[in-house]
Amino acid sequence: MRRSLSILLCAAMIGCTLGACGGIPKNEPDAIRTDSVSDTPESQDVREDREPGGVVLMRIGHAQTEQSPRHRSLLSFQKNVQERTNGGIVVEIYPNGQLGDETSMTVDVSNGLLEAVRGGDLEFLPETGALSLPMLADTIEEARELCYSDYVSEMLSTVEINHNMKVLAVGDDSGFRQFTNSVREIRKPEDMKGLRFRVPPLQVIDTAVTAFGATTVTIPFTELYAGLLDSSVDGQENPLALIDSSHFYEVQKYCTIIDYMFCVELMYVNLDWWNSLSGEYQTILTDAARQMMDECAEITDEENAGYIRHISGNGCKVTRLSRAERQAFLPFAKTAWQNYIDEGRMTKQELEKLLSVIGKSVE
Repeated sequence: MRRSLSILLCAAMIGCTLGACGGIPKNEPDAIRTDSVSDTPESQDVREDREPGGVVLMRIGHAQTEQSPRHRSLLSFQKNVQERTNGGIVVEIYPNGQLGDETSMTVDVSNGLLEAVRGGDLEFLPETGALSLPMLADTIEEARELCYSDYVSEMLSTVEINHNMKVLAVGDDSGFRQFTNSVREIRKPEDMKGLRFRVPPLQVIDTAVTAFGATTVTIPFTELYAGLLDSSVDGQENPLALIDSSHFYEVQKYCTIIDYMFCVELMYVNLDWWNSLSGEYQTILTDAARQMMDECAEITDEENAGYIRHISGNGCKVTRLSRAERQAFLPFAKTAWQNYIDEGRMTKQELEKLLSVIGKSVE
């Protein structure tokens, strides 16, 4: 009992020191610690091998459910890091937007009030928006080739200069994104006209869905189910894993497998916190984060067929577009490409360089 109390007091003192009044945000009084290192005899023995100054706390927030591939792969990351650092880094995971929406969590990471966020606001690194241009990749293999390319690696450093954050890991966010709606089956671009679609706060997605003919609305992900339920919006776009784990099939009649685009998924960490770690700990975290993204991709690929069966089995009609039907959206997608260039978000030469990674061209 005395040993347990001592450990708890030590953890509290460290949390106050690292959080500097940040901790769990004041507007989230009911947020709880969902995962922690166990107080086993084995963990007691290995905790002597730590960074100078004691245990390093790494709190990670995200907006998805405990059933999502994101959360499940984060649990593996947690286990991997805690084992490899002999309990020297304690990872706490806060799912379901417990620490706020993705934008507020990203701001907290930038300000040093939170150590990490996974799937944070991509507008803090707007260069990655180019990867979300519609119809850019035809296969998930092409999408992941783009994510892991030198082209993407070069763009990630800007967030360190502008926002005091480091991108610890990058991957695709649960595969290709699909459409759902409660009005009609979508098989061609004309079917999008007149629909009110929720899009995340990412301009490139807004531009793409608008180019296809829908009207766009921004709603926080944590409020999306309610918005679909009360018909504030007609539809939304997300990967199958999120459509399934968030139970959107309960409030949507149609699901279209279009593979129209993908988003990169980033894991931001506070740069000052990162720089305070030893080189050994940084290497462990970097390796574990890449393994986490690979595992997330494996989970998604293995389970997509099951998601489709489950969504369909719950009364949501699933339509898989043929190659020809999907290609009918390409001219509208290229309009979105040109808008992206005209807005000064990238040059035509930069887009050509990006497409060349997967052997494609703007024309």
